[in-house]
Amino acid sequence: MSVTVDRKLTTILCADVCGYSKQMGRDEEGTLSRLKDARQEFSSHIDDHAGRIVNMTGDGLVAEFGSVVQAVHCAVAIQNFLAQKNKESGDPDALIFRIGLNLGDVIIEGDDIFGDGVNVAARLEAMAPPGGICISGTVYDHVKGRFPNDFNYLGKKEVKNIAEAIPVYSLGLAENPTSASMETEISGVEPDFSSDEEAAIRKQIRRQAGFYRRAASSGLLILFLFFINMMTSSGYLWFVWPTLPILFVLAMDALRVFGKGHFAEDWEEKQIRAHRNRKSKKDGP
Repeated sequence: MSVTVDRKLTTILCADVCGYSKQMGRDEEGTLSRLKDARQEFSSHIDDHAGRIVNMTGDGLVAEFGSVVQAVHCAVAIQNFLAQKNKESGDPDALIFRIGLNLGDVIIEGDDIFGDGVNVAARLEAMAPPGGICISGTVYDHVKGRFPNDFNYLGKKEVKNIAEAIPVYSLGLAENPTSASMETEISGVEPDFSSDEEAAIRKQIRRQAGFYRRAASSGLLILFLFFINMMTSSGYLWFVWPTLPILFVLAMDALRVFGKGHFAEDWEEKQIRAHRNRKSKKDGP
């Protein structure tokens, strides 16, 4: 006998406090008081945008909206309001939230909702920067062109327990509640970078890792030569002569990896720009 399950399509908002456990560890009563105040603000804004709070567990909150546009308006209004409030109060322990939004099919169980639609919204919330908003591709498809805010495409992201990667967008806000350094301190994660910036950072880290490996290998080689020198002719330190060019090459390698600017890279960049200029002139009118 089949059991009928009530389902619906809805827009899910998930919100969470950045660094909540750490702040509770410093000041339980103060943090709880701030959380209660923030919940009241969320409740007021959600009501104003025809939404409904589904549940509030711990420092998290789940709400749903019949309108995708209203859900995004609500998220933007909340984040801008809290950012301005925190700025005016100057409270160093002010609570900062992340918000994730997803349009998806959910299972209705009493007043609660379940399913992948909720899970994706929760994952998007975790991807958002402190004080920021991340939305799924389904939300973006319904609101693009309706907001003056900038939407930044972050690419397709793998989401736990979801078969296909989810297109993710971050939403620019009027206020900037935290600096990049504060974001890292509060969230424990690095700020988002564009794909080009991330590729450049990864490339630099690989170079540094390669240098450390080469430095370790060179050190072992010098140590080996010293050991052979001591075993065969301790009166004459001949190992110094092969050591000098090894150290010179290592120093040049360090300059290449850690120094500001590099001739080869500058030459490559100049050649790329020149090639692009030639191509644009060739393709132009």
